[in-house]
Amino acid sequence: MRRFYSVITVLLALAAFSSCEKEPVDGGVTSEEGFELMISLPSVIDGGAGDVVSVKYYSGKGPKAGDVVVLKQGAKEITCEIVAIESDSFSFKIAPEVETGKYNFCIRRGSQTKAVRDVQFNIEKRVEVNPKDGYNLYGIITCGEEGVPGVVVSDGLEVAVTDENGIYYLKSKEYNQTVFMSVPSGYEATSNGVIPKFHKKVDGNPSTTERADWTLTKVDNKDHVMYVLGDMHLANRTNDLGQFAVFTDDLNKQIAANKSKKQYALTLGDMTWDLYWYDNKYDLYSYVETINSSLSGIQIFHTIGNHDHEMNMAGDFNTVTAYKNVVAPTYYSFNIGDVHYVVLDNILCTNDGSGSRTYESSLTADQIEWLRKDLSYVDKSKTVVITMHAQMYSEAGKDSMEFASELESICSGYKTHVMSAHTHVVWNNDKTADKGIFHHNSGAICGTWWWTGYYTSGLGLCKDGSPAGYYVYNMNGNDVKWRFKPTGKDFSHMFRTYDRNEIVLSGSNFTPSADASKATAFEKSASHWVSPSADNYVYINVFDYDPSWKIEITENGKALSYEVIKVKDPLHLAAYEAKRYNANANPTSSFLASTVNSHIFRVKASAANTALEIKVTDRFGNTSSESMKRPKAFSLNAYK
Repeated sequence: MRRFYSVITVLLALAAFSSCEKEPVDGGVTSEEGFELMISLPSVIDGGAGDVVSVKYYSGKGPKAGDVVVLKQGAKEITCEIVAIESDSFSFKIAPEVETGKYNFCIRRGSQTKAVRDVQFNIEKRVEVNPKDGYNLYGIITCGEEGVPGVVVSDGLEVAVTDENGIYYLKSKEYNQTVFMSVPSGYEATSNGVIPKFHKKVDGNPSTTERADWTLTKVDNKDHVMYVLGDMHLANRTNDLGQFAVFTDDLNKQIAANKSKKQYALTLGDMTWDLYWYDNKYDLYSYVETINSSLSGIQIFHTIGNHDHEMNMAGDFNTVTAYKNVVAPTYYSFNIGDVHYVVLDNILCTNDGSGSRTYESSLTADQIEWLRKDLSYVDKSKTVVITMHAQMYSEAGKDSMEFASELESICSGYKTHVMSAHTHVVWNNDKTADKGIFHHNSGAICGTWWWTGYYTSGLGLCKDGSPAGYYVYNMNGNDVKWRFKPTGKDFSHMFRTYDRNEIVLSGSNFTPSADASKATAFEKSASHWVSPSADNYVYINVFDYDPSWKIEITENGKALSYEVIKVKDPLHLAAYEAKRYNANANPTSSFLASTVNSHIFRVKASAANTALEIKVTDRFGNTSSESMKRPKAFSLNAYK
């Protein structure tokens, strides 16, 4: 007899490995002593018969092969099959006998039974849907009591569409062990806090037939706001959680200001830092807890980054198991208004599980083929937004990942925006406009891995000198507009000026406590700014610049010409490199200031004390101005 069941993944708001570092539940023995458990369970599980629930355990103290889950309710016992055991999690199926109510959750090993905790099960009532021969995944998508037609459902390889009754059937190899729907425009999925529940876990066995249903809610989201959030790197270090609270406070104010519109967010990867999942007890589960306790009123869709892979596992497939169990599929799509959003995973891990952290910036053939099928259901009149962690193109517009040309071909005919992060620098360019693609690199919430804000409170900087911050996109039909929002500052903070005559980044000035070798290393890094200058140059870092912007500079009413200059931002050198060297520590090589290629400009004033009027206008007509009094002092506090 074939088995029929649906599958869910419970996103746990876990106590263990949280920022509070509380301990997971240690189960008590109800019969014989003999095995230990450290299992984190939610107090409530929503689902239905046959659903697969993923549960976290720690220190190897989880179930073993042959164990079963036992749910006790008075004298009643219900056995639930454990279908998978991973290195730090396991999955069990909700048995058909389970009804809504509270059960004592136990693990049974032979004649021994150990209780973990009481759990409330809320069993969903489901519309009767009959399976179909030849299909091993099926279900229904409803809104109210009505099925929703035309919804695309996928396992990451194959694609199906709901019929007029909202029912779909899918032939799946269950390779990715996940099934997801592409949430249709005008609807929202339910959510776990701010994390939308558009995906469900499957058991990976294509010989069993499984059911996965979703419930949607109707909304008007044609005119919507999308917050785009680059690298967070939460790791419970360098006061990152305290600094992150400043960011979430800023974002909550934006959410309040835009309350008349539907609002969503997209992360661009590296929400966490795999190096510290275990050392600092801050992992993906902790991140879910943090984001759910910090933000509300929006749904946040997630992109996977290299640091969201579990690099102590061997091979790309195994490195994403934790991410898929806790956060989301590694690639998927959804629709809001007239925008079709596509989330891709372009981090291809090549590590061998021995501690190496090797990866390539590349899509996979599976993703390309899936996307080809996914976009076949999207009208060419729609805007396509594609997110990925690493860059598709370089700042100069050159291919920077494998399968870039294939992606271009698939997106041909669509107005396409590609959003990335990864490098902790900010740039926008339309150098690939001839391919119909506008590429945005969105900087980092954490700036330089939280270091500049750690050393100087209130001074979060990316490697190019751009402020730590995020993007606010206003989507009205096919009309796409964006602005960069510096954390803790107004939108009008669009540029920063430096008086070269006042900048001397010498070792004696900025690394007075460093030994000679460290002071020398700092001066080598800061070479452009080390020696005194009286050349009357003014430098302007325009953070979100693209070639459509307008920069106007006048001195005593006379317009001055300016030039692009490739140089490191001096404030970053003072805020990070100098601080590290002064502590006689070596800065992390990948954290060093970037030589900015496109958005630092230089203008020559006529004298050391002349004032400059500087006005910057972005492509959408937003302006920012400064009456720059000179000499303009340079210090960290002056630029906070």
